Amino acid sequence: MLRALAAFLALSLALMACANTDDGPSAALVVGTVSTAFHPSDAQWFTDPWEMNAIPHRWSPVEPTPRSEDAAGPVIRVDPAVRYQQMLGIGTSLEHTTVYALQKNTDAEQQKAILRALIDPDEGLGLTVFRLTIGTSDFSDGTRARPQPTHPKGWYTLQDTPDAPFSIERDRSLGLIDAARLALEVAEETGTAIRFFASPWSPPPWMREGGAMVQGGPLKADMLDDYAAYLRAFVEAYHAEGIPIYAITLQNERQYAPPDYPGMVISWEMERDLLLAVYENFHNIDGDYGDVLDVRLWTLDHNFDLWEQARDQISALKAAGKADYLDATAFHHYVGEPEAMSNLHEAHPDKAIVFTEGSLWGVRTDGTQHTYQSLIRYLRNWAIGYTAWVTMTTQTLDEANQGPYNHIGALGPTLLIKNDGDNPDWYQTADYWLLGQFAKHIRPGAVRIASDYGTLDTVTTVAFENPDGEIVLIVANATDAPQPFSVDAGSVSFATTLTPASIATYRWPAR
Repeated sequence: MLRALAAFLALSLALMACANTDDGPSAALVVGTVSTAFHPSDAQWFTDPWEMNAIPHRWSPVEPTPRSEDAAGPVIRVDPAVRYQQMLGIGTSLEHTTVYALQKNTDAEQQKAILRALIDPDEGLGLTVFRLTIGTSDFSDGTRARPQPTHPKGWYTLQDTPDAPFSIERDRSLGLIDAARLALEVAEETGTAIRFFASPWSPPPWMREGGAMVQGGPLKADMLDDYAAYLRAFVEAYHAEGIPIYAITLQNERQYAPPDYPGMVISWEMERDLLLAVYENFHNIDGDYGDVLDVRLWTLDHNFDLWEQARDQISALKAAGKADYLDATAFHHYVGEPEAMSNLHEAHPDKAIVFTEGSLWGVRTDGTQHTYQSLIRYLRNWAIGYTAWVTMTTQTLDEANQGPYNHIGALGPTLLIKNDGDNPDWYQTADYWLLGQFAKHIRPGAVRIASDYGTLDTVTTVAFENPDGEIVLIVANATDAPQPFSVDAGSVSFATTLTPASIATYRWPAR
C-alpha cells in the first residue's frame, strides 16, 4: 500500500509540474500496464505449463505518447463528470476444490503466500471479494469430510436431519474455515479490506419435497422459516470463527436442478417468500448475535436470460412495501447477454446488480466462451462486482472434485494450479495477469465514469474514478492485430497502440 501511495503522490507532483503547459505533456502523467492472453483454455496448462517468461506481457509497463490531431485509430473520450455504479469489488471463490489445492503439501506460511498472490494489491491481484459455499457445491469432495456424509460423492449440508444439531464441522475438516481465516490474515497484513459472501447449492434434504439434495424437488412450502433459521445458523457459526459474512445469495442457480450434483429449482415467487422469511429472521428474531444480522440478501444468482424474473420479484416486493429487504440481484453468464443487467437496472435503478459466478479465459470473443473483454461488458452493464468461479485446482482435476467438471475438457485452466506430487509448488496461468489488469486498479468504492465503448474491431473500454481521485481506464484489444487509439480526458490526453489479444490499464490523477 505504501508503494501505491508513493506512486500516486509522484503522479500528483507531476501533474502540478505540468499544469501550466499547453503542448499536451499530460501523456507523461499516465501510468500504464499491459497483459497478453497466452494459450487461453489450453489443457497444456494442467499437464506441461509454459514458463512465465513465455507470456508476452504480464503487467508490463507501457508509455503513452502525446496525442496529436492526426493520431491513428479511434479517439476514446473519458468524462469523470458522468457517473454510474459504485463498485463493491472483484474477487473469486474459496470453495473446497480450491481450498484443497491451496492446502495440499503446504504449511500455513506457504498457503499465505498463495493467498497473498490473490489479495495483495501491490504484488498480487488485489482481490477484495471471496465466495464461500453454504454446505457442499459441485466443486467439492465431501468424501473427505468428517463426519462422513452418507451420499457416495460426499454431498453434504450442515444439518442432516430435523433433530440433528446444526454443525460446520465438515467445513472445518475440509479446511474451509482455516482458509478463510488465513485470507483475513493476509488481508490485514496487506492493508486490504476483503468481504465474504456465501451461497447454498441445496437446503438440507429433509426440507425438500423429494427428500434429496440431488434432484430432490423444491423447498417445502412449510419449511421457509426452518430454512431461514438454517441460513442464520450458518452466518452465526462463521461469525463465531471470526469470519464475517457480508451477503448471502438465497439459492445458487435456482432454475437449474442438475442430475449429478446438488441444486434446486424454485420459482421467483418462492424465492421472494424465502427472502421475506430470511429477512424477518435476520432482523426480528433473537440469536447469538442479537436480533439484527447485518447481512445483505441477493436474489436470483443465475443467468442473464432470467432477468425478467428478478424484475418481477422486485416489483412484487415494492408492491408489498418490502423493497428494502433485497439488496441486489446476482447474475451468472452461462446463458444470455449482459445487457440484461441494464434492462433490470432500467426497471429498478434503486437496486444493485452484482456478478457472482463465471470464469473467463483470454481476450478474443469467439462466441463459444466468455473472455476478459466480456468483463468490460459486465461492468458497463451496471455490475458492482465480478467474482470468478474456482480459483485453483491440482493438476489432476478429479483429485478433490466429485462433480462433473473434473476432467480436462470440462474445466478450463484456473488462475492458479497446484503441481502434482509431494511438493508445495504451484503456478499462475496467463489469465491471472489479465484479471490483475482489472482487480489491481479498480478498488472498492470506485465509481464507473463515462468512456466510449469502442468496437470489437478496434478496442473496447471501461473507466472508473477510484476513491482517491485516480482515473482508471481499462482497454481491451480482442483482435489479432495491434490497435492504435488515443484518449481525450479533457486535461489529460495521450496516444498509444495496444498489442493483439491484450488488456491494458491506464491511470492518471484527476485534476
